[in-house]
Amino acid sequence: MTSDADSPENGFQEFASTALRLQRKGSFEQLLCQHLIVSVASEPLTKVRLICEAAFMVPKDKVNLDLELAEAIYLVALGFLNTNIQSDYISVAWGFNLTSKNYDRFIKPWHMGFPLSFASSCAAETERKRERLNRAEDKAENFFLLTTRLNLYPTSFQCLKSEFLRWSIHVVMDIFEKLSRLVDPDLYREMLQILRSEAKQG
Repeated sequence: MTSDADSPENGFQEFASTALRLQRKGSFEQLLCQHLIVSVASEPLTKVRLICEAAFMVPKDKVNLDLELAEAIYLVALGFLNTNIQSDYISVAWGFNLTSKNYDRFIKPWHMGFPLSFASSCAAETERKRERLNRAEDKAENFFLLTTRLNLYPTSFQCLKSEFLRWSIHVVMDIFEKLSRLVDPDLYREMLQILRSEAKQG
């Protein structure tokens, strides 16, 4: 025998009540909440992207965040995410101009000089690439040559990505903690239940 609590009518009423509560919270808080929830179970680079995107949608007067730093982290994460790593010859898809100024802003804070290697198919190609690196005017040009035009070796790419994540994850988790204070705990639980239900159905 089906109890009143398990009846379809009660199920619909509970769903409608949840929907109404979510509507009252407003689309901004829902979207912020969704970004935070999805980021928790995401792989690290996607986690970084989602938390930075959440930071960008919050009005500046609501929370104290270093948005310039968040933007720098976001663009580097996008570069790694958009890079084709199926090939043995990797060119990182940096989303900014490859200048010394941008090296100082986007790369220098986290890249501690881990040695990078380029891929090459023969001794002659290796020699040509070494000569090109020797002509680099500074550390910035050397780095961008290695990560783009000279085809970065896959292991070097993975180490570079790990180096970035080791530094950036502490920054973005601090952002996550500040943003989470803007979300009503009840809304978080309700959104979490909805997303879990959608995931099971999918």
